[in-house]
Amino acid sequence: MQSLPKYRTMRPMSKSRASGSLVRLTVGLLLGVAATFLAAFMPLFMIERGHGAKIDSIHRGLYGWWHATDHVFGLDWSNLQLMDPPLSTPITDGELAPWEEPPPPPYPAAQFLRIGTLTAGWPLRVVTYRWTVTSTTQNFPVPAELDDGDTSIVYAAESVLLGTRGGGPQQRQILWLGVVIDVVLYGAVVVGPIALARRFARGELRRRGGQVTPPAAAAGRG
Repeated sequence: MQSLPKYRTMRPMSKSRASGSLVRLTVGLLLGVAATFLAAFMPLFMIERGHGAKIDSIHRGLYGWWHATDHVFGLDWSNLQLMDPPLSTPITDGELAPWEEPPPPPYPAAQFLRIGTLTAGWPLRVVTYRWTVTSTTQNFPVPAELDDGDTSIVYAAESVLLGTRGGGPQQRQILWLGVVIDVVLYGAVVVGPIALARRFARGELRRRGGQVTPPAAAAGRG
């Protein structure tokens, strides 16, 4: 059974460790949020050119879509253009990320319905921006069947930041799962090494302390 003085000494030590852990977790969380924010917005400022869009086609129900995609560090671009006329038999063909999926029908009567979506963040994407165009007088996003260059992803980033290319995106959405995972990862990068360093330092001090001969024992030997 532990003596009362020893028990009283251990209680402040436990509270101190718990307080230190809480501080580290809070700091890690705040830095994780800040890093996630920067990782979502810095690519918008840094992009100069895309890698060159690739064009294919996908089908959702009775509707087919031309689909152009481009990717750079921290950014993904998806451009959908509705095909005309609708199919006679519904099919589902082609893979899209959840943030790329077109909205369900009905669709407006437009010759060139285009849906451009930009997503940002790293390592996981945390925010999406979407442009929906039904007029031939609007030139962004360009028709997906012609979007084979390396500039649409740049124009999308400029539109997000400056509202150019006919105005900013009509929709913005937070991808909360990506936010949570990125915050945890960035927070762990900060808190993990600090916790390991503190644990190593405490172990080293204990090891050295165990090698020191207590004064009373040294006097007894003499």
